[in-house]
Amino acid sequence: MPDIIVFHTAWMAKYNGDRASFSAGGFKYAVENGYGHEMLNFKNIDGVCYGYVPPTGNLHLEKHFDVSRHAETLEGATVIWTAPHPEQGGRAVVGVWRNATVFREVQHPKGKVARQRLIDGEAASYLCTAKAEDCVLLEPDARPIFVAPGQPRNGQSWPGQQKVFYPKFGSPALKLLNKILKNIDFGKPSTDGRSDSKPSTKRSGWQADVERRRKIEEAAVLAVGLKLERLGYAIESVEKENLGYDLVATRKEEVLHVEVKGRSGSDVSAELTVNEFNCLKNYQKQRSPNAHYRVAIVTDALDKPIINEFVMVRGQKSQWCTLDGKWRLNFEERMAARLTSVSNLEMPE
Repeated sequence: MPDIIVFHTAWMAKYNGDRASFSAGGFKYAVENGYGHEMLNFKNIDGVCYGYVPPTGNLHLEKHFDVSRHAETLEGATVIWTAPHPEQGGRAVVGVWRNATVFREVQHPKGKVARQRLIDGEAASYLCTAKAEDCVLLEPDARPIFVAPGQPRNGQSWPGQQKVFYPKFGSPALKLLNKILKNIDFGKPSTDGRSDSKPSTKRSGWQADVERRRKIEEAAVLAVGLKLERLGYAIESVEKENLGYDLVATRKEEVLHVEVKGRSGSDVSAELTVNEFNCLKNYQKQRSPNAHYRVAIVTDALDKPIINEFVMVRGQKSQWCTLDGKWRLNFEERMAARLTSVSNLEMPE
C-alpha cells in the first residue's frame, strides 16, 4: 500500500490560477493577501503538477515513512489534498495525487516552470510533484468531509491545525481516507457544468403560462434531487409543506435544506417568496454545523438542466456564492402588499 500524506491548503474550485473561488479559510497569508501559492496546485505544466503547501518547515520524512534520515524525497506517495469547506467547515478532500514525489525541503522553480507559476510576479514554490495524469481534482460539490467541524479527537490521531498530517497505521483517520480513496474515479476528468449559464437580473426565463411554469419547477426539483442522490444523499420532497424550501437532503449527520428555482432560459436569476426569503434570513442568523440551506437555480430546466447551487460562505457575512466561486447572489428586496376588495357602496362619500 502506498504511503499516504495529507496536505492542507485553502479552498479553490480549479487550482489553475483563477482566484474567483479562492476561500482563505483561516490561512494567515491568504487572508492578508487574497491569494495563496496553492492556486496553481492542479495546473498542468508539460504533463506535471507542482503542489504548494503553506509554510511548514522541512518535512521529517524518516519519522513517518521507511526512508533514511538523509533522504531528500519520498517517492511513490499518495498525496491527499484537503481544504476548509467554505459552507460546512471542517476539512474536505479536494483532490488526490498518486505516485507523487514529496520533497523534504521547499523547492523553488526555475526557467519555464517558474514562468508558468508566476503569481503577481512571484514564482510559486512547491513541496511535491506528480504526473498530471495521476492527479484528480474533485468537483466542488462532490468533495467529501474528512474532518467534520468541531469533531472530537477522543484520544485518536486526527489532524488539528497542522498543514501536514501523517495518518497513523490502523487509525480511524487512515481508515476513512482509504474509504474515500476507493470512491474516487481516477479515470474521470474534472468538468465544469455551468459553462452555458449566465448571471442576469432580467426576467426572460419567467413564464406566464401556469402549466408550463409548473413543468419547469417540477423538472428543476427532479434534476436537483437526482444530482444529490448521486452524491449519496437521501432525498425528501417537502414542496407542499410551505417550509421555505423544497427538498431535504440527508447524508449521515449532514442535512441540506434546498430551495429550488427553475428557469426555461439560461439566465441565473430567481425570485423568492416572503416565506422563502424569511427562511433564508433565519438560516443566516441561526447556523447549525450540520444543517445547511442552499438556493438551487436550474437553468434550461426543460431541455438540458444546468444546476447552480448557492451556499452561504463561512467568514463572509451574508455572501451567497456557488462552491466554484464563479457567481454570487445579489439580493434586491422588494415591498409586498395584500390586496382586498371593498364595495364602493360601503365606502364613505
